Amino acid sequence: MTEMELRNKVVKVMQGWLGWSEANGKFRAIIDLYNAQRPLPRGYRMGYGDEWCAATVTAAGIAVGLQDIILPECSCSRMLELYRSRGQWVEEDSYHPRPGDIVMYDWQDSGGGDDTGAPDHVGVVEAVEGPTITVIEGNKGEAVARRILQAGGRYIRGWCLPDYASKADKEDAMDYDTFKSFMDRYIAEQGSEPVDDWAAEAWEAAKKAGILDGTRPHDPLTRQEAAVILERLGLLD
Repeated sequence: MTEMELRNKVVKVMQGWLGWSEANGKFRAIIDLYNAQRPLPRGYRMGYGDEWCAATVTAAGIAVGLQDIILPECSCSRMLELYRSRGQWVEEDSYHPRPGDIVMYDWQDSGGGDDTGAPDHVGVVEAVEGPTITVIEGNKGEAVARRILQAGGRYIRGWCLPDYASKADKEDAMDYDTFKSFMDRYIAEQGSEPVDDWAAEAWEAAKKAGILDGTRPHDPLTRQEAAVILERLGLLD
């Protein structure tokens, strides 16, 4: 099974629990699953009156047999420390999450500077589309429900990163650093290629007009580069 398939297994469990709540009593099955693990973290058996967001994340890991990488706890603070102790905790605003990552919140975040407060709540990333992050959380309004976030937004304390790659089939697994090294090499190779004959005349004209700088003819065009080109053509006036 690939890393992405493992991530999606956790997400699908969380999706299956959407709507389970204290009102309909279905949340009790999540608490029961948490309490079925042996040994119990810190020997603590949860009651139905306890806050259950972290227990939901833990139970999802148990449900898919990944409790050795989705580190079990019913306390947000202690869960954070478990991941920090393994070097799997990230709190940079620039981090781009993936489905199956775990987000911690701090409701006392002022929005100014780096938040270092104690975490108050936790959920599992369901999907990421550009800067928009969809999270599924236990005990959100006393139910399993979704929340929509913006990357780098206020109240995000940081990210717990289960080591899915360690459980993936080795022939299918590729970590981010390996992928990035391939991409960097590919981009460098493309950037060193000369302009094609069919585009040479237009390329020279664009250079003379100051629209392009004459380098990297085969590189992808970024949005910011497109904006500069449009401005130089006088199309943004």
